[in-house]
Amino acid sequence: MKTAKATTATRQRSLSALPVILLIIALATVLGFSSPYALSTQNLVNILNQQVSLILVTVGQVMVILTAGLDLSVGSVVSMTTAIVSHDLPFAVPLAIAAALAVGLVNAIGILRLGVHPILMTLSTMTAVQGIALFIRPIPGGQVPGWMTDYASAVYFGLPLPVICAAILVVIAGTVISRSRFGLHLMAVGASEESALLGGVNTGRIILIAYLMSSLFACLAGLNLAARLASGDPLVGTSFAIDSIAATALGGTQLSGGLGGVTGPVTGVLFLALLGNGLNLLNISTYYQMIIKGALLILAVSAHRRSQPGL
Repeated sequence: MKTAKATTATRQRSLSALPVILLIIALATVLGFSSPYALSTQNLVNILNQQVSLILVTVGQVMVILTAGLDLSVGSVVSMTTAIVSHDLPFAVPLAIAAALAVGLVNAIGILRLGVHPILMTLSTMTAVQGIALFIRPIPGGQVPGWMTDYASAVYFGLPLPVICAAILVVIAGTVISRSRFGLHLMAVGASEESALLGGVNTGRIILIAYLMSSLFACLAGLNLAARLASGDPLVGTSFAIDSIAATALGGTQLSGGLGGVTGPVTGVLFLALLGNGLNLLNISTYYQMIIKGALLILAVSAHRRSQPGL
């Protein structure tokens, strides 16, 4: 019975990415006729390279959303990470990772021990961590270690090294979520924490790991962004929380938890990136772009109708 249910859930997750894939195909077709540069290899590679950080943040966000949570602090973690590593110190990267994991731990403690709603808890840490980022690096600047800039500029098989590394991480995360006991437990907690607890799942540990992984992936995104910028920026991650949630919704992952995967949300990131790039190539005003993206988000969220109160 459990195997059948798991198979059904896997099929549902794979189907959830289909609508946004069709949207990408339709959008690519339109852009291909509208601009000769839109579908060029160089442009597509540039889009992929620019979206590596958002893809990483989205993967971590998916893990939290699957537990029926939400992590609004990921953008601040990205900013804090760039601020820390822009001080070219031997221990800057380990310090950034430790700081990010501390944020995830605080989020989990507030949710599990203090009973604070995930949105309120992560909103609080988002504000606090943003303040820490500004304290560490009040204005953009500084310098990252040389190996980071070398990593950002490296190219193998015609693809930037960050794109290759992100693809490997996405495959690993997707496999863990769709084929491991941990992934099954993530969705069990999101579907019904009480039922999961009665079924022998250590729900507290699963939620703790989800928030730790969300912060860790946000830190990796910040490291990648700092490597590309070769400096730090305390406000560079401002939009990442909303963008990762939007991509997750567009990708078909259920925002109320319990059903989803990595493929759909990552495809959602690529759709938003291709849309933004295409609108820029067509010289569409930024204001109209915001309206279009907002309308798409409303449509995506409206597809996640709830049968009970909650996220």
